[in-house]
Amino acid sequence: MKTKRTIYFILIVCGAMIAGIGDRWMPKEVALSIGMVLLLFGIYKSTYAWSANPSKDEESEEG
Repeated sequence: MKTKRTIYFILIVCGAMIAGIGDRWMPKEVALSIGMVLLLFGIYKSTYAWSANPSKDEESEEG
């Protein structure tokens, strides 16, 4: 399970890097598009993984 979180974190970092400095290697619009897609996909998947596993504190408050 921790490997998925690591992969999502790497996606977020790579997306931010490509959006920030990718215009040195490719046109600015392409770099921003690819960077935003990777960044948002990483954020989406990481928040989905966090919400799928409720923490122990939330379980103890409910029951």
